[in-house]
Amino acid sequence: MTPVLVEILLAATVCAYAAACGLFLAYLGNDRFARAGALAPRLLLVGTVLHAIHITSSSIILHICPVEGLHFALSVASMTACVVYLALRRRYRIDVVGAFVAPLALTFLLASNLVALSKPDAHYRRAILPIHVAVNLLGDALFMLAFAAAVAYLLQERRLKTKSLGGFFRKLPPLDALDRAEHRFLLAGFPLLTAGILTGVYWAHDVEAGGAASIARAAFGYATWLLFAAVLLLRAGAGWRGRKAAYGTIAGFGCAVLVLILYLLRGAGPAPAVAFL
Repeated sequence: MTPVLVEILLAATVCAYAAACGLFLAYLGNDRFARAGALAPRLLLVGTVLHAIHITSSSIILHICPVEGLHFALSVASMTACVVYLALRRRYRIDVVGAFVAPLALTFLLASNLVALSKPDAHYRRAILPIHVAVNLLGDALFMLAFAAAVAYLLQERRLKTKSLGGFFRKLPPLDALDRAEHRFLLAGFPLLTAGILTGVYWAHDVEAGGAASIARAAFGYATWLLFAAVLLLRAGAGWRGRKAAYGTIAGFGCAVLVLILYLLRGAGPAPAVAFL
């Protein structure tokens, strides 16, 4: 497969994700587009398949493992989030949450292509690196879904409090379904996040020898873990549910995004060792 075909696959993936976003928004905004609600997940599935083909073909051409660089790591994380959403959307009754998942996936895919490609140096070519990045990627995908459910929860709660029976978000799932989905995604992702931290200890000296940016990345990374841990503990011990849990989840995901931004500003390089995106 040639680089031109890879670019075509990327463009097709972007178009599929963008079209899915449009269909989700049309379904939320107008009852006349009821069928768009059924077509949007299918189009998101098409985009996910194209995305997987794009990642595979790009990896083969560039001879880079998809979990060895930030460029592919962002792309794989967004694709994985779509796969998990598509697999669980009916079980958790969160079909409409795709309206948040699709834009996130599109944003992460586009962001991944803003990062210049480079192969990791020998220091990062350790056997544990693919495991480290893989568990972080799956954890990030689950946290992305938890974030989407949390945002949907707050919007739905506000709509119900203001007694706005109509409006753009009238088709969002019930509060209990969104709260349950957010908690389960967070609960599933937290052990993966913990495993990512433990494997990241191997590169702790990189933080010690680095400057302010390296320390900031590590700080936000650990803050992500602490915030998610607090949400889970307070839910179990103090009955934190609903709005409080949603705000905590959004804050944790926000810290993870800050880690991502710091890596993007830093430029291309090896996959994060103590970060979660």
